[in-house]
Amino acid sequence: MEVIFRTRQLRLNYEDGNRAARQWGEPVGRRYVFRINQILDVEDFYQLYNIPSLRLHRLRGERWGELSIYLTGRWRLIVTMGDTERSIIIEEVSNHYDD
Repeated sequence: MEVIFRTRQLRLNYEDGNRAARQWGEPVGRRYVFRINQILDVEDFYQLYNIPSLRLHRLRGERWGELSIYLTGRWRLIVTMGDTERSIIIEEVSNHYDD
């Protein structure tokens, strides 16, 4: 699957796990890289629903059209489907409850 990063920072954090750990903390940074690798391993977007640990689900309200993937604790990876079912856009890493 093709992964498209919404920002340069998201791409750099994937390419350098230490950078991700500095930005979000060690557990979130490690899990971010791990989740991107899981996404890269599938052939199309719909196969992500077959990985229970992702807890992939659609968001509602203001975030309609976006989906959430579980990282750790209250942290989520917010994604959208790309132009085809073989691409995904990494939108942001979010503290789910914004504490």
